[in-house]
Amino acid sequence: LISKEALGKNLSEEERVNLIESLSGSRKMDPSFLLKAKQIKEVTAKAIDQLPEKERLVVSLYYYEELTMKEIGKVLDITESRISQIHTRAILRLRGKLKKALEVED
Repeated sequence: LISKEALGKNLSEEERVNLIESLSGSRKMDPSFLLKAKQIKEVTAKAIDQLPEKERLVVSLYYYEELTMKEIGKVLDITESRISQIHTRAILRLRGKLKKALEVED
């Protein structure tokens, strides 16, 4: 047996931190974490599908196509400030639906 500190004796501080983190295991590989992440993705996708068409389109263009609000405004022929309002309304709807869904699962 050897201590974790002895393993990193000749390593830099950054290398030592990385070594200790990798030895302690990654939360990303924790089955309960992976299941919860999958559930959140499913709930999010369902919530996005339930958005009104214009909100769904703005969310899609902003997050998936990575367009700016100005670019989305040009595509939809509306002002950037109106896109911002639509985006904000969509995010508030999504937060509400996610919060309800996650409260039910806990």
